[in-house]
Amino acid sequence: MVVSAIRRAAGWVAAVMLIASSSLTAQATELAPTPKPLAPGVSATLDSARAERGARMSVAIFTYGPGAFVFEKFGHIALALTDSTTGEDLALNWGMFDFNQPNFLARFLTGDTKYWMAGYRTADFNAAYMGENRTIRQLDLQLTAVQRGAIADFVRWNAQDANKYYRYDYFADNCATRVRDLLNWALQGQLDVPFAAPGSGRTWRNETARITASDPLVYPGIQVALGRNADHVLTKWEESFLPDLLANHLAALTVTDANGAPVKLVVRDSVLFTADRAPMPEVAPSRVPMALGLGVVLAVLVVLLSGAGSVLARGMLVAFSVLWFGVGGLLGTALLLAGAVTKHAPYMGANLTVLQVHPLMLLAAVVVTVALWRRTRTGAAAGVAALVALLSVVGRTLQLVPVWSQESGVVLALVVPVQVAFAVAVLRLRPRVRPDGATP
Repeated sequence: MVVSAIRRAAGWVAAVMLIASSSLTAQATELAPTPKPLAPGVSATLDSARAERGARMSVAIFTYGPGAFVFEKFGHIALALTDSTTGEDLALNWGMFDFNQPNFLARFLTGDTKYWMAGYRTADFNAAYMGENRTIRQLDLQLTAVQRGAIADFVRWNAQDANKYYRYDYFADNCATRVRDLLNWALQGQLDVPFAAPGSGRTWRNETARITASDPLVYPGIQVALGRNADHVLTKWEESFLPDLLANHLAALTVTDANGAPVKLVVRDSVLFTADRAPMPEVAPSRVPMALGLGVVLAVLVVLLSGAGSVLARGMLVAFSVLWFGVGGLLGTALLLAGAVTKHAPYMGANLTVLQVHPLMLLAAVVVTVALWRRTRTGAAAGVAALVALLSVVGRTLQLVPVWSQESGVVLALVVPVQVAFAVAVLRLRPRVRPDGATP
């Protein structure tokens, strides 16, 4: 009977939720650990030789606007050092990586990608970005000689093979945050207080959604992958994972000079090159209406096809069932693993999307599909379809509770109607009767 099947299938759901629980309990407080000293053995304090080196140096920051490829849409940043005596002029880039690294794909998927810093002649570096039609902004910094010398010493330390590599983290440790942390170190923590202030109401989710809004594959992927922690409202420090936002915060910053007097950190803010491309949207456009429309259309088709008698209709329904539940099951399994065992856990954990797509759907891809093909309902098929729909509705209901709120309207709008429609389609089928007259 259907009721008994639901009870049996409840065990499967319990297993799903047990695994999911590790993904649903991560805390936002884990996302911003206290930064460790940048360079053990390299001090940012006064040193006469350092002051002498710094006296002949200038420091600037260059930001580069979005490019054509998705990984270029977030912009880039470099810190430039110019020595007026030696003529050395380097743009320092902390965004170096190599596709040919051993196990690159596996390391990328698990959040263990190795990045490093490299220096280039500033004019050549900027020319490359001009060639890519990317806007270049220059911020000239007002630092003391000691601070400039400290930055130069850190760069030399960081360039050594033993110190050059770091584990890339898109939100917490990237090309922009490396520049931010270096400046804060050289300024002996003068960014700590002003950058701890609330930002402009941005979150990691809506910023990545805004930037990838035009990409039909990356945008939905981000919405599915990011958990509740990605909806954390960012401080200025956290917002600085984006080069343009870091530049904006630095341009508004006041620090103290060698005499303790307040001065603007940025003495000149100029645009070297303006790209001929459409600007990024200020906010992410809503895709919920479109997702809801598609979800309702698919749900109606499932119900209509389940009631049609033709072989073509049955074949179409079966094909869609395999695709829907198979992809959903594989995606849900990947989400659970990512939230539990990879280094992406701080952002992909606490993800209510695991109630919409999960491993139970792999079972549904078999038992529900077989029932739809045979046009007879078994207790197992009814139970699994009903529980998949129930989990989806429960996930939607939890979104109404402030403590569980997650900005996943696109996922909910698409998935919930279809999950419910499949449950309705299965429950509409005639019960399968065994030779002894009982229903399995």
